[in-house]
Amino acid sequence: MFILEKASPQAVYTERVSYPFDEMFVGDSILINDFKKAESARISALQYAKRRGGIYKFSLRKTREGWRIFRVA
Repeated sequence: MFILEKASPQAVYTERVSYPFDEMFVGDSILINDFKKAESARISALQYAKRRGGIYKFSLRKTREGWRIFRVA
């Protein structure tokens, strides 16, 4: 027999934030040195834009310092 435990009403869940997409304005960028992490951040940016109704647009570019994710719209 299993006992089902309900979540306590005091538990507050916040959105997990790994990248500062909500703080970025058009023209702002974040620098990432590793390509795999940059690709992961690019996918996160696309999902972020999709969840916000498509008003955000991001672009991944290779620079001398590493990979940059720009907010373009």
